[in-house]
Amino acid sequence: MVVAALTTACGGEPAAAPPATTTTTTTVPPTPAELNQRAKAATAPPDAFDALGGKFKQSTPANDSDPGAEGEMVASVCNDTPIHVDGVSVARTRVWAGRLDLFQRVHAMSDRPAATLVESVRARVKLCAGSRAADQIKVTIPLTKPQGVDDFYAYCETNKDPDLVDWSCHAVMGRGTLITLVVAFGLTQTAAEAQLTSVVPIFAETFAKA
Repeated sequence: MVVAALTTACGGEPAAAPPATTTTTTTVPPTPAELNQRAKAATAPPDAFDALGGKFKQSTPANDSDPGAEGEMVASVCNDTPIHVDGVSVARTRVWAGRLDLFQRVHAMSDRPAATLVESVRARVKLCAGSRAADQIKVTIPLTKPQGVDDFYAYCETNKDPDLVDWSCHAVMGRGTLITLVVAFGLTQTAAEAQLTSVVPIFAETFAKA
């Protein structure tokens, strides 16, 4: 009788079930300080290439405790076509010299999937290749996508900048909302590609753990 009284309305009809409640989850975007820490964690350490003869040269920002830069381009395709995040991001850059001539820039983005930017680089290179001689650009380098990376693309091109060596080979890796550009330089396409091939696994090891 007690149960019946709790589940029956005054008129003798079963009581209506209470309305369903809806829970709304709000995602709070990461702060610039949080993005900076992610970018820092994804950048190869200064001594990463000591065993290969690549000596740390400089970082931007110079002090590890300083915040990374906002608004930096992700890549410059065909020497003059910049690709940007088009959103909130923090970038950190590191350079090595010596037997290896290397450049890395890491972007930690607020909400942009890195794989979309990797695809943008891939598409822009293929478009650019249509207007350059075959001996000035290699659209694809046959490198295996590293473990822990969502998307990966690598290519080589000649450099128009007289202050740079003749060739540069580029690898772009995306993971979640992190993207990194790695560049290896060489006097020939073969030399630059060999350098890039040897260092991509080292860069990827740090990047995939961030």
